[in-house]
Amino acid sequence: MPVQESSLKPHFEVITGSIIYGTIGVFLNMTEDMSAGSLLFSRLFFGFFIILFYLLLNREIEQLRPKKRRKYLLLLGFSNAVTGICYFSSIQYSGVSVAVLLFYTAPIYVNILAPPILGESRSSNSFLSLLLAITGVLLIARPSEILIDTGSDFQKGFIFGLLSGLSFSVTIITIRYLRNDYTGIAQTFWLTGISLLFTLPAALATPLAVFVKNLDVLFFFGLTITLAAVIYLKGISGVKAQTGSILALMEPVSGIFFDVTILKTPLYISTFLGCALILAAAYIVSKKDG
Repeated sequence: MPVQESSLKPHFEVITGSIIYGTIGVFLNMTEDMSAGSLLFSRLFFGFFIILFYLLLNREIEQLRPKKRRKYLLLLGFSNAVTGICYFSSIQYSGVSVAVLLFYTAPIYVNILAPPILGESRSSNSFLSLLLAITGVLLIARPSEILIDTGSDFQKGFIFGLLSGLSFSVTIITIRYLRNDYTGIAQTFWLTGISLLFTLPAALATPLAVFVKNLDVLFFFGLTITLAAVIYLKGISGVKAQTGSILALMEPVSGIFFDVTILKTPLYISTFLGCALILAAAYIVSKKDG
């Protein structure tokens, strides 16, 4: 039975999943000598079998049966793989601030694409929330500082970041489109499994010793982010695509929190103001959507 649009539960699920997603930077910092593709494969590998074990244990494997719109499951997996590889690559080349700034341009694309594709109406509340959220992300990333760097690594990270934002918007819209045909955990399963196929070449190119050295971190990485994915996908199926993309901006807020408390990254005033604007945007869109 579909989640009621007026319920606040899916909003909280998207926010919770996004907060857990904010730990990605911590896990990437703990791994050594791994490419973006091999990191994503490892995270997906553990996540895939965790989901499969859970469904077998609860005898819910039947919900994985492909139904209508099967080709969009391929699109979902492909866009997720592109998003992960590009986002991780952007972090590696240009740092977290640049990656976050460009990754969270996704709400802009969703706001433009969702109405004609999904038939969702635009509203003044949506635009207000979008404006607050994007302004918050800009403050967190401090573009006036990062754009000074014109080195080749920065340029690569910039391109990867733009691609991650665009592909993430495709993922959000596809999830919303499939909400009546597949449950959140079913979408997570297919998204993970199909993404594994696209990232397999990168995994095969990584020495076995590197995987063994990072095995414990990779396992907890897969477990944590899979949990986030299940909660996030369950929630985003019950809200408008534009709303979900804005609520997902809680991820950089939580990412900053984990950076400051765990990785001991300095907290700037601009970062604090950016977090406040993003929280305000999430509050407005949750209160007014329905």
